[in-house]
Amino acid sequence: MRRVFEVDVLECPDCHEPMRILAAIHPPEATRAILKHLGLPSRAPPLAGATPDEESSSDDEFPEHPYVVDS
Repeated sequence: MRRVFEVDVLECPDCHEPMRILAAIHPPEATRAILKHLGLPSRAPPLAGATPDEESSSDDEFPEHPYVVDS
């Protein structure tokens, strides 16, 4: 992702210090359980068409980070 999007996924977005991977979760059941516990969707959002509907042309419908939950 760093080469394509110039985003270092292992850099903290707040303090810019390096982060490290703590765990990799492989079983889909465990991933779904964690996301459910956090109140996050466990399925990808539905695909939209290539052109927006006439009535939904506002940028307000697309928050910057739709799955971020403030604690």
